[in-house]
Amino acid sequence: MIRTVAKRSAAAAGGILATSVVVSAAYAYNEYINTPEDQISKHHTMHSIYYQSLTNLFMSKLGSMAIKEFESDCKDAINVNEALLLKLMQRCKDTAYGKDHKLVDIISREDFRRKHPITTHDHYQVYIDRVYQGEENVMFPETPRMIGLTSGTSGSHKYIPVPPLQRKVFFTKGIAITFDALQNGVQHPTNHALQWPNLQKSCKLMHEPNFTYTPNNIMVGPNSSRPKDNKGLLKLYTTPEMAFEVRSENELLFLHALYALMDPNLGFIEANFCNRILNFFVVLDENWDKLVKAIETGSLPKDLKIENDIRKELELNLEPDFDRAQELKQIRRDYKDALVAVKENNDASQPSLARRLWPNLHTILASETGTFQIYGEKLRAQYIGQDIIVYSPLYAATEGLIGVNPDIHGKSFVLHPNAMFYEFYPIDETKDDDVVDSEKTLFIEQLEVGKEYEVIITNLTGLYRYRFGDVVRCVGYHHEAPVVEVAYRKGQFLNASGERTSEETFYKALSRTATKDWGLTLKDYTTVEYSLKGNRKPRYVLFVELSEDMHGIQPFERLLTKKEKMQLDKALGVENKSYQALRDIGRLHPIEVITLRRGTFEKVRHEMTSIGVGITQMKQPRVTRNKKLIKILEEGKNF
Repeated sequence: MIRTVAKRSAAAAGGILATSVVVSAAYAYNEYINTPEDQISKHHTMHSIYYQSLTNLFMSKLGSMAIKEFESDCKDAINVNEALLLKLMQRCKDTAYGKDHKLVDIISREDFRRKHPITTHDHYQVYIDRVYQGEENVMFPETPRMIGLTSGTSGSHKYIPVPPLQRKVFFTKGIAITFDALQNGVQHPTNHALQWPNLQKSCKLMHEPNFTYTPNNIMVGPNSSRPKDNKGLLKLYTTPEMAFEVRSENELLFLHALYALMDPNLGFIEANFCNRILNFFVVLDENWDKLVKAIETGSLPKDLKIENDIRKELELNLEPDFDRAQELKQIRRDYKDALVAVKENNDASQPSLARRLWPNLHTILASETGTFQIYGEKLRAQYIGQDIIVYSPLYAATEGLIGVNPDIHGKSFVLHPNAMFYEFYPIDETKDDDVVDSEKTLFIEQLEVGKEYEVIITNLTGLYRYRFGDVVRCVGYHHEAPVVEVAYRKGQFLNASGERTSEETFYKALSRTATKDWGLTLKDYTTVEYSLKGNRKPRYVLFVELSEDMHGIQPFERLLTKKEKMQLDKALGVENKSYQALRDIGRLHPIEVITLRRGTFEKVRHEMTSIGVGITQMKQPRVTRNKKLIKILEEGKNF
């Protein structure tokens, strides 16, 4: 009897499975035959078309559900955020940390604010050490998926244990909303027939980090998207799986550029941050002849430093494409002619290399907010023009998902009320911001539009009332949820004599001065505190790479004059009245500006990767305190 039932059940299950496969295959085929040819990647196989069609269908449904849930959460954000807090208390009340800090006794957000201290990373070090050694149920009840390593932009790297739940929340409340925003927002400026989602692939600039492991075999490294997270998803990208075995940045960027160029129907280029997109285009530009030759011959350059087994497998599947190579050569000639015409006519507009290479490229998916604004501007000026959208989808960190941007044209983020519990401390420029009154933090409904606040989070990783270093500016509300712009990192402002100049303020003064007064293009910069330069006089010391032309091609190779330096000094005074007041009374001396030779910041980035910064996490610090980095800057100055 039991055997008969089992056979019938198995037969029924097999029938359902077979029906499901047939239906899904029919759906994928229908998608394929009804998608215009210029919206289908040249890299696709029938298997990858099947996978992408079903992924699009799944994500479309998930995205629609996620945005509806998000809207509902935002309409009742005050209660939703407090309910999340109490859920986190219940989840972790029996952990070692929960017992030590009596989380079981927390019954409201006011209670939490009154009973639990404001914390920094040092507060958790003893618990993180226990997690590192393999002890269970220390900061959260689950076994850690990994121990995340922060980028260390504003100081040293920090270790943060990450539970499996964090990835689920990031995907269902972050990635799903990103998909929905793209589904409703993607528009091509001229090809009005282009609809998304379609069967275009993306060039995703991922990189497999070099992880270390704890004694209990827990992975330690950057908590960001990587190729081995889900190998199935690699079917959605132009770069083949084997290429991700290459660990050196420039060689992998070369391969990303190669496979992207081979696909004239590319739809996206993706990275965590805009600086990596810019690096991609620089590598493409500087290696153009090698890339086109590889496409024409089906062979990789002999001087490309990759392992032989990787090279053999890549070349085995690299079919020569003579027609595409000739097309690319013509594109390059036409682009150079367009640049000459722009220069001769003194035209401020920039022809788009990206639009010529990929006529249906519609979106660059990367953060260009905050400190990455400079790279977004350079990207538009040098490579992509003005009609390709740069979409900053998520506000996130190693600590987890913080905010979402449901508008692909927007540059601000709605703090997701069901992702973390938020508190805020007002920025008061007259007071020491290292001291926070624990009972005077604000809740999400108490922010004032136009004011800046340090964000204090309680999250899934077992961090409570945690100061992770971000300062945001409230620019409005979406229902009851705050809408913010990222203003700066706490460790990334200058404070030589109490004037507190944020990176945003400094960038405004520098970019305006470079363009309007010096007639130069700003390529990259950082500042060093005067004490680290051995200077007894309080002053700002700026290291900067400049270019003679708007396209960033002709390097600036001389020292700035005293007059030029004073132009920047005056611009800083306009942007920061406190700076000007201190200059007027002689407590601050004029800024020192040191111009750098071309490639100096590339050397800085290489040094940063050697000391543990993940390539996908790379952020050029606007205030540099690392002595090795300062040495590289000193060695790169113009004479």
